[in-house]
Amino acid sequence: MASQKALDRPIRWEADDSQERNVLVGLLADPGLPTEIAEQLAEELPNILADQPRDGMRYTFTVVSETLRRRGDGRGERLIDVAAKRRTREGWDFAICLTDLPVHKDGRPVVAELSREAGAAVLVVPALKVLNPAEQARDIIAGLILEWAAGDGAGDRLEDRVTSLHRVEPQDDDIDLQLTKSGGQLRMLLGMVRVNRPWRLVLGLRGALAAALATAAFGLVSAPVWQVSGAMSTARLWIASVVSLSAIVGWLILNHRLWQHPRGTDPRERHRIRLYNAATLLTLAIGVLVSYVVLLIGNLLTGWFVVVPDVFSHTIGRPVSFADYVRLAWLVSSLATIGGALGSGLESTDTVRSATWGTRYRKNRKNY
Repeated sequence: MASQKALDRPIRWEADDSQERNVLVGLLADPGLPTEIAEQLAEELPNILADQPRDGMRYTFTVVSETLRRRGDGRGERLIDVAAKRRTREGWDFAICLTDLPVHKDGRPVVAELSREAGAAVLVVPALKVLNPAEQARDIIAGLILEWAAGDGAGDRLEDRVTSLHRVEPQDDDIDLQLTKSGGQLRMLLGMVRVNRPWRLVLGLRGALAAALATAAFGLVSAPVWQVSGAMSTARLWIASVVSLSAIVGWLILNHRLWQHPRGTDPRERHRIRLYNAATLLTLAIGVLVSYVVLLIGNLLTGWFVVVPDVFSHTIGRPVSFADYVRLAWLVSSLATIGGALGSGLESTDTVRSATWGTRYRKNRKNY
């Protein structure tokens, strides 16, 4: 373990220092996507940084996954302070927090912060690009380490690595580097939805899934449903889809109190709550739509196998085609989605909020 003197100040390397050094970097990450990114980077970064900032340096990374808190959400201190304290306690040379909560600076999403004196940095995962965020996180964290190691003469290494980043004047005196990126609210919103991973929503709502499957099984073998599907126009089927999807999203929000309200008049708090609500709505919409498409495909395959063409044709009064099976599966999926909305009422609020809000709910669950 490094000495206390070494822990109290950043490491600097002199030109005539030829002794090989091992630099221990701690990655302190929120559960979920931030931890997955940290674990991937812990494997990739040692090779990337092997010859930087000079030959003979060897980097070792350790990952700690735990719920993080920061100043600004009313429940904790700055993450950069959390990282600095953890660095001292663990004996790391440098510490980086990877958080899943959004940070803003003058309307722009903050991507990263660095304090050289504290030997700590913060990476805001929702501010990364939506597709393959680990790739961008690798470039940024590598740049943060080089900025810290080289000191004030680091130049524009990080901007050279990630050209979309912009340096801004930090609000706190002990922050040496604060980086934002263009894209504003939309980029941050998409990043928050990416962290929530809405395609996993269907697996988190098992009660809703069971109710939807039961409704679909009944609809596929019901002669009245066959008759209705054969008589409905395409426009009515589209309306049924929109109504069913809206119904389950609205029911989930109302029944499980997913819509948040600001507790004060602070504009930053109100802005943050609006962003959270938008992320919740978009997460639910994407998750429910994915579930609907999967259910539609499953109903189509099941109907094609189970519903005998001669019986189906006799019921609707004309020869059947593949389009009739599609229409049947379409209607049954809409009915099953409404059934799933009712089934979601059997889920505990903890289950629904965890599936929808992810780490953000696990972090703040005592406050709801």
